[in-house]
Amino acid sequence: MSDLRAFVDAFYDSYEQSGYCIEEDQQLPEKKVLVEVCETLAHVSCMREEGRYSSFRVCFLQPDSELLSAYIYAHALLFEEPVLFNERDIHKLAPALNADMSYLMLDLSSKPYKAIGIIAAYTTWEKIMTLEIEKGVRMPRIPNLLVHGPGELEACFGESSLVSYRAGECIFFRTDTFTSTLVAEQLRQDSHISDRDRLRFLYQVIWQTQKHRQQGGHIFIVPSAESCEKFATYKYRMYSQFPADHSAARANKDILTYANLIAKLTAVDGAVILTKDLELIGFGAETFVDRIGKNVKMSFIRYDNQVDKTKHFNDNGMRHRACYTFCNEVEGSVAIILSHDGVNKACTKHGGKVVVYDNVGLPLL
Repeated sequence: MSDLRAFVDAFYDSYEQSGYCIEEDQQLPEKKVLVEVCETLAHVSCMREEGRYSSFRVCFLQPDSELLSAYIYAHALLFEEPVLFNERDIHKLAPALNADMSYLMLDLSSKPYKAIGIIAAYTTWEKIMTLEIEKGVRMPRIPNLLVHGPGELEACFGESSLVSYRAGECIFFRTDTFTSTLVAEQLRQDSHISDRDRLRFLYQVIWQTQKHRQQGGHIFIVPSAESCEKFATYKYRMYSQFPADHSAARANKDILTYANLIAKLTAVDGAVILTKDLELIGFGAETFVDRIGKNVKMSFIRYDNQVDKTKHFNDNGMRHRACYTFCNEVEGSVAIILSHDGVNKACTKHGGKVVVYDNVGLPLL
């Protein structure tokens, strides 16, 4: 399967470029081994058990890995006799696995490959991440493959998706959108929020909308309330400050609570509008920019930071075009477009063009 080989190559490339300090126990298996694993998982993903498709994660840690000793929220349970890693046996085992609470551990050191145990968490990964962010300490990330649905695989680093495989196509997720792009530069400009707090806030908003998304939503981050008065009207005006500085633990908890609120507000028709200090101005906002009818100059940026010349303004739906036009009209603004299918975008204006970054993923905290 040449498309799965491309997926594995993409996993390697994005993993190495993540900027994360990779420990020995976090290394990926050899590419040819990983291709074989993906082929088996792709077949299993299309098989039903009790009328349902299974969703689960596999990882490549050994039970004596030092990484597990630091993982205080989970423990490794070993099979008394390893399970052969083949389509039939993994298909039968899959219903016992929970993609939100466990990893199936694979021993790929020699053939035949085997499943040797399960890393079982005491609660969901979402609650674990919330606890970690509240305390300001992250456990080591575990590289893994997520079986997401029929013919769908995701290459992940912890909970963050790096590459998605859907119907033979690879989709890269950017983890650097809010740290090292033009969008990141614009968010920092005239903002009093630290990079650390902004990242934690955006991480939680994106995570919550991905987990519970039923429809699309969008967030505008603007220099001030006055800067967008001519271009938006609010159905619900509501002011709230970004959580003030407290002790580290209190501040982290307050940021998460505030981010969860903002994520909920995106479910209402219209935009959530924040200032660059992440103060809430209002939500359910409708923009007037679609009446301007101006030809907006665009620049769509691919994962490799090259311009995608095949994409154009009019190829997008009304909500996307409204976001692009808003950024074009409101100088210094950023739009984050949240999609129900998890393929998010972020854009801002730079050099006379609206610059769009596709496939915005979770930042690596």
